Amino acid sequence: MTDEAKPEDVKSDAKPEEVKPEVKPEAAKAEAGSPDAKPAPDAKPAAEAKPVAEPKPSVEVKAAAPAAAAAKPAAPAAAAKPAEPAKPPEPLEPAKFGQFLKEHGIASERLPDSCGVETIVIAGDQLEKAMRLLRNSSEIKLDLLLTVTGVDSADTFDSVYHLWSYSHLDQLVIKVLLKKADVAEGDLPTVPSLSNFWSAANWHERETYDLVGIRYTSHPYLRRILNPWDWEGHPLRRDYKQLVDALNDKNPHSMR
Repeated sequence: MTDEAKPEDVKSDAKPEEVKPEVKPEAAKAEAGSPDAKPAPDAKPAAEAKPVAEPKPSVEVKAAAPAAAAAKPAAPAAAAKPAEPAKPPEPLEPAKFGQFLKEHGIASERLPDSCGVETIVIAGDQLEKAMRLLRNSSEIKLDLLLTVTGVDSADTFDSVYHLWSYSHLDQLVIKVLLKKADVAEGDLPTVPSLSNFWSAANWHERETYDLVGIRYTSHPYLRRILNPWDWEGHPLRRDYKQLVDALNDKNPHSMR
């Protein structure tokens, strides 16, 4: 026999390498999920999950906005510009009758028409001259005096005349305006009477004197026509106050 050793007889001091069994991924997950599973010695603990802050509802954000705005001092308001004074209306051009008077040297001011009727203002000292011209002119011939009335306006006492033409079927309104500032306290505003050459003006002027308190100078018989002669005040005045007594009869000798 030879001295060669048989393979079975040769012993090695080296330890055989341990063969680790192959672990499938599914099995690893199952072991990790089991309660008896122990963490690997080299594995690091997982970082603790931080709670995620829930978003606040939009209502709170909107509610906080006014509070923040209120905390800031309000900006000073801009000073309001003073309103510009209203421009006076432009004077109206003379119409038919105003132009006629102008051509004859009588000044007048046109007002807005009264229900479609030409309306003008004439100074008191030009009234009689203008009336005679308008009545006697064949071109105009305003030969009917319809009414004489009075108005207690805000700043003036107005004596108003309505004229009519039978020939031309035309009409005109004339006003004499008396400023209240020019009337002394306790006095009555005065206008020239037309009753001396236009008899229709007689009773109309008496009525206007009685109710509004306009005195028509040169009137032949200017006294009250609706109220008793001793009546106090003028009922269509703005400042008129009705007397309070038994049937307004304080004078037993009056003709009430």
